[in-house]
Amino acid sequence: MTRNMLYIIESRKPDGSLDFEAPQPEHFFGPGAIAGMSADAMAKAIFRKVPDAKLHGDSIPLWPSVVDSRWRARPKTWF
Repeated sequence: MTRNMLYIIESRKPDGSLDFEAPQPEHFFGPGAIAGMSADAMAKAIFRKVPDAKLHGDSIPLWPSVVDSRWRARPKTWF
């Protein structure tokens, strides 16, 4: 993970297509879910809901699934 890496959070169906059913990640993580947020900001939001979550640096894309199994993070590649 690079120091300034930002992540967006998406809701996906099992087949990989976008899932537009509520709740959406931005309802939990705020606008950072769409605009991009740091791993630290993501972890702080997750720990408020799941204080004993096991968040490891090698599995950042799976962190949002602790809150909702449909949610995944991916690096933001545009600015």
